[in-house]
Amino acid sequence: MDADLILFKACSDSTRLRILFLLAARELCVCELVDVLQMPQGKISRHLAVLKSAGLVRDRRDATWVYYSLAAAASSLHAQLLDYVKKEASAIVDSDRTRLEQLEAQGQICAG
Repeated sequence: MDADLILFKACSDSTRLRILFLLAARELCVCELVDVLQMPQGKISRHLAVLKSAGLVRDRRDATWVYYSLAAAASSLHAQLLDYVKKEASAIVDSDRTRLEQLEAQGQICAG
């Protein structure tokens, strides 16, 4: 399948877009994404698997924690997408980022 098509398909889901916007702020573990997005861990993990398969995110393991971050651009379209998620925002993205900041400030986010 064409690499650009794979990127577009990975970005065709609103939850996956929300994850990309959150990861544009910083590296996050699955439990942080679960807390911010208020979705089951299994659902978040499935979305992360799609994003990873498309080459949009990478993961790293630290003991029992798995952290995700945006992957380096592998194509022009990928670079444009990274630029977009780092610069643009919408009401839902602002809400997600605010929730992440609030959970961090309250010490209610997992400590990896």
